[in-house]
Amino acid sequence: MPSETPETLFVAHATGRLLHVRACPQLLGLDAPIRATAAQIDSLGMCAWCAKELSEDGRRYFDSVEQAVRTLDPSDDAVRATEVALGDVSFDLVWVPPSYSYIAVGDKEHAVAWIGRGCVMHADGRLVDFA
Repeated sequence: MPSETPETLFVAHATGRLLHVRACPQLLGLDAPIRATAAQIDSLGMCAWCAKELSEDGRRYFDSVEQAVRTLDPSDDAVRATEVALGDVSFDLVWVPPSYSYIAVGDKEHAVAWIGRGCVMHADGRLVDFA
């Protein structure tokens, strides 16, 4: 797994056998997935869904959250709700994975929030629902 991937990697539980990004459907519903250790990142395989999501092939970067949100929902309400839900989150990059299933914001080290339809999930586990 390249260390420059702008995502924090997780395992579903301490003895997990696959690495996941926080927005992985396999982690949805888990209150606190466990951040993968360096040893796990070196030794475990990647969930097939997550491997596709992390692929630079097909990833699209945007200049702003507004620009990215408008690709999924062009309404002003969606943009405003997303910006409020993000709050004061600091980020340098905005991207969507090849599936266009969410929008991620982060820096060159990791994602700090994921924007879905009607919600924002923060890296600390907070889910802000604005639907």
